[in-house]
Amino acid sequence: MVTKYLGLNFEVDDLILGLEYLDPNEFLLDTIMKSLSQLKDEVFNKIGADAYFALGDDKYIEEEKALKKIYKTINPLTEKKIHSELFDGSLLPTLSKNYKLIIYFEMKIYSHYLIYDKKGKQYYYVTNKRKWDKKNNEPISKLLESFIPARFEKKPSKPEFFKAILFGNEDRADEFMEKNKAIEYEKREKLWEKTAYVSSKGLDYINLYKEVYDQYVNDQ
Repeated sequence: MVTKYLGLNFEVDDLILGLEYLDPNEFLLDTIMKSLSQLKDEVFNKIGADAYFALGDDKYIEEEKALKKIYKTINPLTEKKIHSELFDGSLLPTLSKNYKLIIYFEMKIYSHYLIYDKKGKQYYYVTNKRKWDKKNNEPISKLLESFIPARFEKKPSKPEFFKAILFGNEDRADEFMEKNKAIEYEKREKLWEKTAYVSSKGLDYINLYKEVYDQYVNDQ
């Protein structure tokens, strides 16, 4: 099945399969873009049917080349909208009725949401990081990170999902603490909490789910 959106043709069955086997450290946006008919046709014509369906290195190498070309040639406004909708969780449900947005938490430069995969009968935890215009204190629709840290067979509650976010943010927290090590440790911790767990409208998720956060800290 092909879904036409923003002037692009997405092959939804390939997208569904790609997400099902996506590694936690792989860039989600790349997998979505690799489901474009234009990219798939270019790779198929380049390497032929045998290499294409063998799923070997040749296919991967040509996919990466075609992907770079797509990013260079895609309309900037289209790319901006794709980044924005991937950040707010609306892109996957727009591309396919197979996906449903269940929970969405916006934390300024980060987003965390739960997407239900009807076909696979599982829940994806998706997280993204976007650029931020510090001068004007507003978001920029450009994703720096986009991946799936965890999957769930059963729908988690919002507190359970927040707990998954805390674990999913551990590498980000370590990177932040190392990058800002000139700042006193306790001040760094507070700065990280403000950076990672407060929405653009001022909602403090740590206060909202204080019991979950306190238990997480005690278990460290």
